[in-house]
Amino acid sequence: MNETRKNKGPWTHRLAILVFSVGLAVLVYWLLGFVLTDIATLPGPNYAETEKQFLDQNLVSQKKDTEKQIADMKRKIQDQRERQTILRDSTGNSERTMNQLLAFQRLNLEKGVKPSPEEQQALAESQNTFLSTQKRYQTLNESIAQLSEELRSLEERQRETEFTLEKQRQPARDEYAKLRRVHDIKIAFLKMLVLVPLLLIGLFFWLKKRGGIYTPIIYASCIALAVRVLIVMNEYFPKRYFKYILILVSLGIVLRILVYLLRMVAFPKKDWLLKQYKEAYDKFRCPICDYPIRRGPLRYAVWSRRSVRKLGIPEASPGSPSDEAYTCPSCGSKVYEPCESCQAIRHSLLPFCEKCGAARPQPEC
Repeated sequence: MNETRKNKGPWTHRLAILVFSVGLAVLVYWLLGFVLTDIATLPGPNYAETEKQFLDQNLVSQKKDTEKQIADMKRKIQDQRERQTILRDSTGNSERTMNQLLAFQRLNLEKGVKPSPEEQQALAESQNTFLSTQKRYQTLNESIAQLSEELRSLEERQRETEFTLEKQRQPARDEYAKLRRVHDIKIAFLKMLVLVPLLLIGLFFWLKKRGGIYTPIIYASCIALAVRVLIVMNEYFPKRYFKYILILVSLGIVLRILVYLLRMVAFPKKDWLLKQYKEAYDKFRCPICDYPIRRGPLRYAVWSRRSVRKLGIPEASPGSPSDEAYTCPSCGSKVYEPCESCQAIRHSLLPFCEKCGAARPQPEC
């Protein structure tokens, strides 16, 4: 039998291949992420430009002017109130001074002392200052009231303008949403234009070269590409459709794997069948029907799959019952038979004789 032998290598080497395959998948995933991020930076619609097409620019200018007037009016009112605060402090000082002078004159009058002209003049000046400050404070009150009224008028005008502009903004939002959707479709198309051909190439190599030595590279690249495709679809496809796409793809993958496993059982490949035969011989069971092989020291023994290695079966000696041909009593398959080269008893379903190493053609699967 001409069979290509596959050397799996030591476990450390296989572990290194697995680790580097995972690293390759991560790097491919990152690389695709950089490419997709650059695609997503393509300029899209501008909301300000879209809004300008639908809004009355006179109203927009009027709104800006009104905002400036409102800001100026608030500053004026604030200035007037700060002046009121200063006048309030000044009025309080004048009132205290005047009350002190009055109390001093009243005390002098009680003592029979007539106020001097300087004291009378100081009292008069204090009264004049108090009255003047009060008058200015009242004037500021009237000014603040007038400014507040104008402010309310400006704010009312601002609300009316904003209400009119808000009606005009709704069509602008709808148009922008439409343009944004078109832009998103364009970005999704460009991303899929990059990913889908790469994924198809990966699937092609997966179908054609999956049994070769570069299988880990193909698997790692395909997995990274498939994950990126799913992420792009989830990001741009409508959610109500994406869930159906996802479940259909999952169903396709599961069905493909199930069909593959069923075909492996119904039409096994030589490598897979040989592995099954070797495992059955190791457990002393028929490779075809799994019936226990009762020959030699095992003729009267009872064992299971787990306990067979604990029996300590001795090696067969020439001429012993374990060195004779054997046919499974359950399915009639030849399990051990004489070798055509050396006539020693060999495994019927394994490719080489353990005595002389002669090969024999394997039966077709």
